[in-house]
Amino acid sequence: MSENYRTTVIDAGGRYGLHPSWKPFSGELDYYLFEPDSIESKRLLEKYAGRSDEVKIIDKAIAKENGKLTINFFKNRAMSSSIVRHPVSALFKGERLAEVEIVESVEVAAVSIDSFAADRELAVDFLKLDTEGTEYAILEGAAKQLRDNILGVRCEVAFDRIFEGMPLFGDLNKLLLDQGYYLLNLDYDGRGDNQNDFVQIPGRYGILTASDAVWLKKQDLLFADAEKSNRSLEAQVLKYAAFCLNNSAPDVALDTLFKARRAHGADFDRLRETRLYRFVDLKLQKHFYSLKWQPGQTLLGCQKAFQEIFGKKMKELNEFMESRELNPD
Repeated sequence: MSENYRTTVIDAGGRYGLHPSWKPFSGELDYYLFEPDSIESKRLLEKYAGRSDEVKIIDKAIAKENGKLTINFFKNRAMSSSIVRHPVSALFKGERLAEVEIVESVEVAAVSIDSFAADRELAVDFLKLDTEGTEYAILEGAAKQLRDNILGVRCEVAFDRIFEGMPLFGDLNKLLLDQGYYLLNLDYDGRGDNQNDFVQIPGRYGILTASDAVWLKKQDLLFADAEKSNRSLEAQVLKYAAFCLNNSAPDVALDTLFKARRAHGADFDRLRETRLYRFVDLKLQKHFYSLKWQPGQTLLGCQKAFQEIFGKKMKELNEFMESRELNPD
């Protein structure tokens, strides 16, 4: 059985580098960062020259199918898109309106996720999509990977008609629900597009026009897919848990780990020497430590939970604080 403990990520719209949700990840990694802006892709090649074994820069766009795509590059090049943008968001009014002024239009090569994965014989674990309006089409071009491999998706979504003729959040949610995924959360904390300066910070204000949404493959499909393939159940579950831990869902991570142990006989000790195992191990110890002062939590309960998952003692109290890994400078 293949241990498949390397985590494979495709990032469509990777300007500036790894997404913040992936920066803390220290497991074995193959991160394919697509950036069709030739100026930015060259900068990224230099930025990640020392990590070229992990971070691969692909100077193409991702689309529904292979071909060409014309991208309108704005003054704020991070907002560039192949789709007409409407000035819906208050963020691009007033002095910021100039940011979405088109400075050039460039035809670039485009490839679908399924085609790219087939060419490189990849089983993609996670997608991160931020392509200013074309995310639905990209998911359509990833149908096989969504069905067979992908565990989680982080995607920018629109709740208003920001991009001319493009599907909204509900359409993406239905597409992924139909493929066996569920909505995990939204990157929305009550702060929308403020309509004027008379807002209270912190507090809720503004209009929700767009955010990132995160989806996960349903647990029964996660377990079924691992068992019917030649992939390690333990590796798939640890990847799934790591994604949860980096996307504000530690309870979902723990629920999945418990089910893997109790119902599917997972033995995570098989991957003890991998960086993936170490990452989840340390993240969970830090999570349990953070709970110790909260009402209703017990140190004994956290110890038992950690012991059940990893079959070993959790560091606590002085031992935790003296650990260079758990309490670094």
